[in-house]
Amino acid sequence: MSILEFIVLKPVKAGVAAVLGIVLGFSAFYAFQLSQTFNEVAVEEFDIERARGALSGETPSEVTFVEPDNFEPLPPGVYQAPDLDAEAEALAEIFDLYEPFDPVEFSPYSFPSPVPDDVFDAYLMIGTDLSGYRADAVILGLQPTAGGNPIMVSLPRDLYVWNVCKGTFTRLNAGLGGCSGVASGPEMMAILVQDFTGIKVDHLAIVDFKGFEAVVDALGGTTVCVSYPTRDVASELNIEEAGCHAADGEMTLAWVRSRKAEHLIDGEWKLVGGSDFTRQARQRDVLFQLAGKAAAFPSPGALTERLQAVARSVRLDSGWTFGQALSTAWRYRGISKSSVSSFVISVRNYRTPAGAAVLLPTRYFRDQLESVYALG
Repeated sequence: MSILEFIVLKPVKAGVAAVLGIVLGFSAFYAFQLSQTFNEVAVEEFDIERARGALSGETPSEVTFVEPDNFEPLPPGVYQAPDLDAEAEALAEIFDLYEPFDPVEFSPYSFPSPVPDDVFDAYLMIGTDLSGYRADAVILGLQPTAGGNPIMVSLPRDLYVWNVCKGTFTRLNAGLGGCSGVASGPEMMAILVQDFTGIKVDHLAIVDFKGFEAVVDALGGTTVCVSYPTRDVASELNIEEAGCHAADGEMTLAWVRSRKAEHLIDGEWKLVGGSDFTRQARQRDVLFQLAGKAAAFPSPGALTERLQAVARSVRLDSGWTFGQALSTAWRYRGISKSSVSSFVISVRNYRTPAGAAVLLPTRYFRDQLESVYALG
């Protein structure tokens, strides 16, 4: 497609690209390249209103348990979405899974009052495992529409939330499997997050392991600091010396995925106490590092090259226009940890009837949110 055809057929995108070119000092050629780069981004179906309308939003007074499955990452190509109904039937032969219970009484903090849609612009960022069907990292970004610091909150992947598709509780990251014939994976994740937080998700971005590595490498890597030689066999982390290290995409991924890190102390490898909350802190730190890297574009060519790498590695929701995506990225370039409010989701360990380890919320999300932002 020629530039003239692009302008005629896609006037909105062409106009935004031209304005950005003037503001940033780029030529029309580079502005056109940026618009073409955006067209390389994979788009996910994302119509929350349609999906929500197809689901029953009412919470029944009595439900039965559906056991969450094992969420350890599997090699690409071997993952199959779990048949939770079949699993429940098999487990029922051993455990009493069908004893009715009141979902609100069982987990009252899973059913919040809604926050008005106009209070925040809400962005959901999801990192998937090797299968691409399970959320390994879930981060909710909130920008108050009235002004003020943005808010970033990590949501535990093992959070036991109400799943309106299944009619029972499941792990949060089960949402990425979607609801057959009703909601896509991204739509279902957004619905589960909204039903737990009370906040409607406006936009969503997804990146898998390989995509994350590509983004880190495209933006120049990160810095990883350890007090001792550190390893984690499961995540393939291997840092041979204490201190701060320049990390490429592969090392950065191993660092943010690490759950069973070991330190070499006095010649002996010792397991370090850690949890998903430790991983969440690492993930947020890496995001801030990448934001800082993105603020330093040395030339138009370098910017285009970096955006092309990101475009091939990230999936965005179908409602995110060219102008919105670029303006949002530009707005948050160079954002620092000190300029972002955050809090840790309050949870307790819970063992389901069949023995699955999950996390139950112990406070309403809204109450915790008000510790950093007054909703009024």
